Amino acid sequence: MIEASLVILFVLSTLIGLLASYGGFTRFVFIFYLKMVVFHLSILLAAFCALFGTLITYFYNEGCIVAMNSFNFICSFWLDIDFEIRGLEKIEEASGPENKPVVLISNHQSSLDLFTLSKMWPSKTTIMMKNSLKYVPIFNVGAIMSNSIFVDRNNKNNAKEALNDAITKMKDKKLKVWVFPEGTRHHQHGLLPFKKGAFNIAVQAQFPIIPIVISDYTPFYSKKEKYFYSGGKVIIQVLDPVSTQGFLEYNDVCQLCENVQQKMAQEYEKISEEVANKMKIKPVVGNERDSSYEKIKVG
Repeated sequence: MIEASLVILFVLSTLIGLLASYGGFTRFVFIFYLKMVVFHLSILLAAFCALFGTLITYFYNEGCIVAMNSFNFICSFWLDIDFEIRGLEKIEEASGPENKPVVLISNHQSSLDLFTLSKMWPSKTTIMMKNSLKYVPIFNVGAIMSNSIFVDRNNKNNAKEALNDAITKMKDKKLKVWVFPEGTRHHQHGLLPFKKGAFNIAVQAQFPIIPIVISDYTPFYSKKEKYFYSGGKVIIQVLDPVSTQGFLEYNDVCQLCENVQQKMAQEYEKISEEVANKMKIKPVVGNERDSSYEKIKVG
């Protein structure tokens, strides 16, 4: 494990050195790559450390929270990001003392979401992820021991079977499930249209949906523009639970999906503007993107 990490660091540092010989490779770009290397190594380290904990907590359906706590512990030492979490109590209120299943959905911006989620991960919660992650060494064992639900989005029959299995697992183990309904990471401002998987689960099983909105990372982080500043701020807003009682038809699912997406998009704009103002950054409007974003701080 240590030897492999050293090899990875050596290769990446060599690539960074080669890139540095070309124009446009600034100090900010170097810091971006350095932080991302350390971030992904932190994921591997947290997954390795969590393996031992998940072996014990697997039978209590708490494997995922062990992995998240491990990752939060490691990254909190060096990642300078301030998180403000609002409405967290709504999750436990919806689940109740009986630990009733709940579908949690949030927007998905980048791999940094893993750190964001680790700051508020609820008990007895697992996550839905793409099937290819099942084959990532170390990570896959921790994911399986955390009751993670894998979905092959390219195979509709398998995807439908996975959703049915998810419902069964949630009922039998009294689990909440976290889903990214956009289906992929969206590095631009705003939210993508939602896929219906999470809503099909909720409607079919009559589970409530809790939307969770994460503010835009752009004031301190951008994969496209290659910057990752210290002193970032993130607001996580838990919205009111959405009941699925009475929603039974396909058209109901489509309407529910659209309504929740619009509600989350509105909240996203609101809290993203609030973060931008707190950091004294010009807010991004709609799909606006300024390539010199880091230079437009306001007085």
